[in-house]
Amino acid sequence: MNVNLPLCCSPRSYALLTKQLPSLTSMDSLVHAAVAVSMHQLPDVEPARIDATLQHYADTVRSRVRGRQTQAILAHLHEFLFDELGFKGNTDDYYNTNNSYLPAVLETKRGLPITLSLMYTVVAQKLGLKAYGVALPGHFMAGIDLGEERMLVDPFAGGTLVTTDEAHARLKDLFGPEVEWSDELLQPASHVHWLTRMLQNLLNVFSSTGHYADVAAMLEMEMTLWPQQHQLQRDLALVLARCGLSQPASMWLDQYLKSNPDDPQRSQLQQLLDVLSN
Repeated sequence: MNVNLPLCCSPRSYALLTKQLPSLTSMDSLVHAAVAVSMHQLPDVEPARIDATLQHYADTVRSRVRGRQTQAILAHLHEFLFDELGFKGNTDDYYNTNNSYLPAVLETKRGLPITLSLMYTVVAQKLGLKAYGVALPGHFMAGIDLGEERMLVDPFAGGTLVTTDEAHARLKDLFGPEVEWSDELLQPASHVHWLTRMLQNLLNVFSSTGHYADVAAMLEMEMTLWPQQHQLQRDLALVLARCGLSQPASMWLDQYLKSNPDDPQRSQLQQLLDVLSN
């Protein structure tokens, strides 16, 4: 079925994303996949320039560090990224799609927690630190492994250090006092999870603003990450139908219903398929 994609996503964006899938566990592939997501709306982006910018950040920090002490590296890293360059969260225009696009974030020094955490993690890893993403519900952060200790960093808040208790308190503030907490929430996020969350953020923005062709584009990219998640076929079919693309919508919906005959909304979906097919 994927031979028919992309329908709404930028072909260059889609091609770069699918190219990363076999090696997505590497940080370089994650960066290029994040760049691919941005290229749907930023077609002139060159991945090599993004790589060069991130490497320049790491080289600048390394040139200022005397010795190899982790605390010294961290101090210079934070001074350069947050004090000198001024990276922080875009609280004034939080739902701007550029906040989800790594190239735009590197240019404006403003972004969402997830893109700022990606920038921070990449540079920290280039400096030899054991850095990773922490996919806390509602607020992505970066983690640094300091041996037996774990340090949480909030790049959205200008590199603020966050304790485990503070992270738990934030969840309570966001979701209420009954929210479940587990130390599993602090484990390194997989790169697939990282990208999925980026795409979900964009899906929410595009849906809320009625940009349904862009919703379809994000779903097309998400389907490359989760080929066995058949509900994405259903979701794409419904959005394509809303965009007036009846033929591909009927194709995906038919495929979904054949694979999922027990869908509780089968009768309604079958009615829609009949309309799309006529």
